[in-house]
Amino acid sequence: MKQGVMVRARTLNDLLPGIAGDMKRSLEESGLHANYAYPALALFSVSTAEVDLWSRRYAVDELYAVIKRHGPGNTAVLPDDKGHVGVIFSWDDRESITELYSSICNQEQGLYPQITLGISNPYPQLSELHQGYEQALLATQHRFYQIHSQPIYFSGINEYAQGAEYPKEMEDELLHLLTGHSITKSAATRQGVEGFYEMLTRNGPLPVKKVVDATLQLLVSLQLRVKSALGQPHLCSTPDITALMQLQTLEEMKDKVCEAIKGMGGTSYASDSLNRNLIKKAVTLMEEEYDRASLHYVAEKVYITPAYLSSLFKSKMGVTFIEHLTCIRISNAKKLLKQTHLKNYEVAERVGYHDSRYFSQIFKKKVGLSPSEFRDAN
Repeated sequence: MKQGVMVRARTLNDLLPGIAGDMKRSLEESGLHANYAYPALALFSVSTAEVDLWSRRYAVDELYAVIKRHGPGNTAVLPDDKGHVGVIFSWDDRESITELYSSICNQEQGLYPQITLGISNPYPQLSELHQGYEQALLATQHRFYQIHSQPIYFSGINEYAQGAEYPKEMEDELLHLLTGHSITKSAATRQGVEGFYEMLTRNGPLPVKKVVDATLQLLVSLQLRVKSALGQPHLCSTPDITALMQLQTLEEMKDKVCEAIKGMGGTSYASDSLNRNLIKKAVTLMEEEYDRASLHYVAEKVYITPAYLSSLFKSKMGVTFIEHLTCIRISNAKKLLKQTHLKNYEVAERVGYHDSRYFSQIFKKKVGLSPSEFRDAN
C-alpha cells in the first residue's frame, strides 16, 4: 500500500501490518466489512493428520466457504498464507464468533478431523491488528493442551516453560508397576502416566516437540529396562514417532502411552516395531544433521546407548552406522558440488568432514571421481 496505491486484499497478510486508514480502505475495496469497535482477530485452523497438501487446501477452502456462508455479517473473512481462515470482528461481537465455531464443530464433523479457534486480544484500532494476528496464531498452536471444541483466547494461555527436567522418578514408578506384575490395574497405570506429564509440565506448558521427545524417552527406556529386568524380549506396541507427532492433544498422548505400557507387561510380542521406530528417528536425525552427526550424538538423541544403536543399524539396515552416514554426506556433497561454487574444503566442512584430504579420499572411493573431477564432469 505504498504511494497511495490500493491493493485488493486477498489474504490477511495483504492487510497486516498497515496503517488504520489503508486497512479500512483496503477492506472496503475488497467488499469486506470495514468498521470495528475494538477490532480483534479470530483464526480458524484445520488440524489434520493428512500429509497431502491438496487435501489440506481443500479442507481449508471448505472451511472458508462455511464461515462466509454462516458467519455474522459485520466481520471480514480472509484466509492467511499459513492455511488458516481469519475473521476480523468487533470485540463486543465475540459471542457470535464462538457460537459460529461451536456450530461448525457440531455440524461439520465429517468435513474436518478437528478445528481449532484462536482469538486475539482486542485493539483500539485496525493498525494494531498485526499484533492480534500473532496472538491468535499462538493461541491455535496451544490446542495441544486444550479440550476439543473450546475456543482458545490468547489472554488465557500460560507462558511456555523454557525447559523441563525429565521426571525419572515417575519412569521408575511405572517400571515398578510393570515388573511387579500389577500392570493389569489400569487405574494405577493411568495414575502413573498422569503423574509423569504433570511433573514434566510442572513449570508450565512445553512445546509439543519437547513433550514428544520426553514421551519417546519414556517408552524406549521402559522397554529396555523391562527386557533387562525380566530377562525376556518383551516388546511394546509403541505408536510410531510420526503418529506421536500427529496427536492433537496431550490427553490423546496419555491414552497412547497407557496403551503402549500395558503392552509391555508380561506378554512377549513378535513385533519389533519399537526398534524400527528407533532406526527411523535415528536416520531422520542423520539426514537433517549430517554435518554434526556421530554415533554417540544420535544415540543420545534417541535415548539408547551407542553400542545398542550400532547393533540395531547392522541388523535392521544391513550396513553400519558409519556406512549409512557416509552415504548421506557424500550425497549432499554431490549436490553442493553441482549447484554451488564452494571450494572443495568448504563442501567438506558443510557435510561434516573437517579434513578435506580425507573427504576427497572418501568421495573418490564412493563416486569413482575426485570432487574436482566430479564438478568438472557436471
